[in-house]
Amino acid sequence: MFNQFSKIPLSEIENRITNLKSQMKKDNIDGAILLSTPELYYYSGVGYDGAVFIPTEGNSPVHLVKRNLEMAQSFSQIPIVKNFGRKSKLFETLNIKPASKIAIEKDVLSYSFVQFLQSKAKNIQLVNYSSIFRQLRSIKSKYEINQIETAAMLVDQSLEYCTEIATPEMTEIELAIRLERWLLENGHDGFITTFGFNAELLHCAYVISSQSSVLNIYFTPISGQGLSLKYPFGPSRQKLKTNPFIVDTCGNSQGYISDTTRTFICGKFDVKTQDQLESLHQIKRFLQRKLKPNVNLGDLYNDVMELSTDLGIHENFMGTSSDRVAFIGHGVGLELDELPVFYAKGPDLIVGNVLACEPKFFIQEEKVLGIEDTFVIIENGNRLLSKAPEYFEI
Repeated sequence: MFNQFSKIPLSEIENRITNLKSQMKKDNIDGAILLSTPELYYYSGVGYDGAVFIPTEGNSPVHLVKRNLEMAQSFSQIPIVKNFGRKSKLFETLNIKPASKIAIEKDVLSYSFVQFLQSKAKNIQLVNYSSIFRQLRSIKSKYEINQIETAAMLVDQSLEYCTEIATPEMTEIELAIRLERWLLENGHDGFITTFGFNAELLHCAYVISSQSSVLNIYFTPISGQGLSLKYPFGPSRQKLKTNPFIVDTCGNSQGYISDTTRTFICGKFDVKTQDQLESLHQIKRFLQRKLKPNVNLGDLYNDVMELSTDLGIHENFMGTSSDRVAFIGHGVGLELDELPVFYAKGPDLIVGNVLACEPKFFIQEEKVLGIEDTFVIIENGNRLLSKAPEYFEI
């Protein structure tokens, strides 16, 4: 009945549960209740509405679902799958002992739901473990890296397809729609999940032309104008014309996200623009040399900002002085904006981190240029997962 889906390998789920149990034991936590889609999928292999309970010791994990029990039983790698039952009886259903300390995600659950859970928990202590859950997910396995690389390879192909269809008279939204149709027809898995509050993404391919580039109003250095004032970001109905435009595309394979940006023009780049693109290229090459285990992202952020000054592009690098974003990159995985964050107070890199680095150049309503690549940190440095040419002349 569900033969279009493939299971996450059992060994993956078992390793994740083992890692979480080990961390909870160190922190004197008795168990965890996972409720958000990314965590449900990460620990069970099925992402729809329900709960996963992982006790630190003793009993086996339990997967509760609110509907379609058959599907969960077919694909969940949790040994016990049951109906959710009454929400008010959650702790009884999971047989959680009094005075237990239970980890939950207090930052992504609604305030009212956390309050409701606390009212039913009685003397069970609910501990905010969100940052730990995210830190554990920030270290990717070989399986996860393979999924992200598959997503990135599909995006590479879509960028080549872009050169076949883009014309000066085409609007941003028309190009975005055609690219997204191609992606979905060729294996893209759809939804782009984000961690940030109110961070819905309608499109997986953001097309932004120079004439519609605006100051950052979202969590990206270049927002675009969008289609309405409710969501004034992303592709608009502006025509591409013969100025530079960027295509910022998120791939998705089995729920795992890659992030790539490339610069295009219907025509030829002028000499000044070529110089600016070369500056972004030099920053990318600098990052390729420097991204490695134990390197501190905060120190590297400062080094990159200094390099942008030396290259003469700092005034328009990652935004402008009045509205520059405070990062150069971010982790990717089951969410677009995962840990680690590449900013002035960023952490040391760890083998298995996967992050998108996005040097971008912006002059409001005049020029938009960008290079974004997805890197995985390996033992002796990094490996580039996105391999398309850095810019295209059509």
